[in-house]
Amino acid sequence: VHTIKGWKTIAATGVKLKARANSDDFSSACEEGSNAILHSDLIAELQNCNSVSSQIAKFCSLMSLSDEDRDNRTLFCKSLEDMFKIYFTNFKLHQFGSSVNGLGFKGCDVDVCLQTLFHDENYVTLKDVPTLDSVLDGSVSQETLSRLTPLYMLRFVRRILRRHGTADIKEPILFIKARCPILRFYNAKYDVFCDFSCESENSLRNTRVLRLICQLDERFVVLAKLVRYWGKYGGFVGDIDRFNSYAFSLFVIYFLQNVHPPVLPPLQEIIDKSNYLKTASVADVSVMIEDLKNFKPSENTTPAEKLLRDFFFFYLNFDFERVLLPYSGSSVQKSEFSPVDNSGDNFMFGTVSIQDPFRHSYNATTSANFKYCVKFMSSLVQVCDIYQDSENWLPETEMWGLCSLLKPPTNEIKLSKELQEKHTHQIRLKVIPGAALKLRSIFEHGLLFQCKEFSVDSNSSKILKLQCRVYRNTWQGRDVVFHKYQNSESELLEIEHMVSKEIIKNKTESRREILAEFMFECQEVEAHNGRDLILNFNFTGKKFPYVLIIFLKEYVPHIYNKMG
Repeated sequence: VHTIKGWKTIAATGVKLKARANSDDFSSACEEGSNAILHSDLIAELQNCNSVSSQIAKFCSLMSLSDEDRDNRTLFCKSLEDMFKIYFTNFKLHQFGSSVNGLGFKGCDVDVCLQTLFHDENYVTLKDVPTLDSVLDGSVSQETLSRLTPLYMLRFVRRILRRHGTADIKEPILFIKARCPILRFYNAKYDVFCDFSCESENSLRNTRVLRLICQLDERFVVLAKLVRYWGKYGGFVGDIDRFNSYAFSLFVIYFLQNVHPPVLPPLQEIIDKSNYLKTASVADVSVMIEDLKNFKPSENTTPAEKLLRDFFFFYLNFDFERVLLPYSGSSVQKSEFSPVDNSGDNFMFGTVSIQDPFRHSYNATTSANFKYCVKFMSSLVQVCDIYQDSENWLPETEMWGLCSLLKPPTNEIKLSKELQEKHTHQIRLKVIPGAALKLRSIFEHGLLFQCKEFSVDSNSSKILKLQCRVYRNTWQGRDVVFHKYQNSESELLEIEHMVSKEIIKNKTESRREILAEFMFECQEVEAHNGRDLILNFNFTGKKFPYVLIIFLKEYVPHIYNKMG
C-alpha cells in the first residue's frame, strides 16, 4: 500500500483534504504537522527583510524545530516505549532523521526505529503474525518475537498501537511496503505524524553523519535547509517516487566538497576520524563533540548567501552521466563506475546517481523517477534564470531575494515554452585592450564554437560581429574536468580549450547537428566611469538549449575579466 492521498488530513481531522484550486496556492505548507509554517506566512516574513542574509536568518529561525518541539517528540517516543514494554523485554527505540539531525522543519514527521536484534541473529519465519495474547501468555517466546522479519514485526507493532493507543493514535495506520517497510500513523496527544520502521541501522548511521556535519560547518545547515525546502515546495522532494531529503543533503555535501577551497572534506575522512559514526548512538552528543576536535575549520570563508547561488549553477551545469561520490568527494562516468562493496548488490543507475557513502552498491537517489528528475532539472533552470535578473534581488521589488526562488513551481512544458521565446540577451562589461579578439577567442578557442566574423564599420560603435554555431556541448561538466588542470601553468584560454576538448570525448552529439546558433554583436558605449561594452546575443531557430544562455552569461564575463 502506498500513501493514501491526503491521509494525514484524514488522520488528524477526520476530513478528506480538498484539492487545491490552482497551482499558485500559497496557503500550503511543506510539512503537514499542525505547527508547520504556511508558505504564505514564510514569504510575508521574508519580504519584509532588508537583505538576503537577513532573509536567510529569518528563514532558519522560522522554519527550524524549537527546543519545545524536540522535547515533545521525545515524550512521544517515551509513550511508545511504555506500550512496547508490555510485550518486549529487550528493545530500543531510536529517533532518527530530520527530528534529530539538525535539519528538521516545524511540523515534520517523526522517524522512529525499533531495535530488537543486538547481535547477528537471523530472522525467523512464521506462518502468521503473532497475536498480542500469544506473546503475553508465553506461547510465542521473546527470542522468537525479537527475530520477526521487519514485515511481521511492523504488523505486530500495528496490533499494539490499535490495542493501547486507541485514545491518541488515529486510523488509518498505513503499512508501506518499500525497500525499508514502514508504518505511518498520527498521534493526536503529541500532534505528530510518525514513520515507524525496524532495524534501520542505515538510517541511524545517515542521521549521525548529518548531525556531525551540521556541527562541522554552519553553512551546511543553512544550505541544506534552504535547498530541501526549495525541493519540497517545488514538488520533487519528499514523497514516493521523488528525491528523499537525505539525497538532497548529499547534493549539498558533494557541492561543498567541490568548491575551492573545500568547505567539507570527503566523507571517508569524516568517517575515519569519527568515533561517533563508528560506535555511538544518535543521542551520544558528548562523543560527537569530542570528535569535532579532529577537524580543522575550512579555509573557505564564502558566505552562505553566495554558496546558495553557486549551488544552483553548479548542478545546472553538472554532467549527470557521472555518479556523485560524496565518500571520496569526486565523481566518475557511469561507464567507468565500479562500487567497492562486498554486499553483492548491483548499483542501480538512475537519471541522477549518488553513491551512498556507507552502502557503496546503493544509489541514494534510486527513489526518484524520471519525471521528478526532469522537474528538478527544470527548476534549476528557472532558479538560475531568476538569479541572473538583478531586479529580483532589489528589496523594494515584490517577491524579491529568497522569495523569488520560492515562487510556485512552473510546469516544465510551460517554462520551456516561455524560455524559448527569449531569443535576445545582453551582457555589460568594462572595456579592456584587445576586447574584440579576446571575446572571439573565448567562443572559438575556449568553447570550440564555429564562428564566422563579419566586417564592421570603423566609424561605428560596433567592434565585433559574429555568427556562432554550436555543434558540441562544452558547458556541461566543466567544473569536474577543470579540476584536472587547475594547477596547470598554461595560459587561461589554453586551459579552457583543453577542458572543452576533454569534455567532447565523452559526448555523443553528431558533428553535423547544430545544437544552437546565435548572432553576436559587441559595441562600445559611454559609461559613468569610462567606456563599457554591450554584448548582444540573438539566438535563432525555434529550439535552443536555454542552459547555454545561462552558462554564457556566467562564463563569458568570468573569463573575459580574468583575461583583462
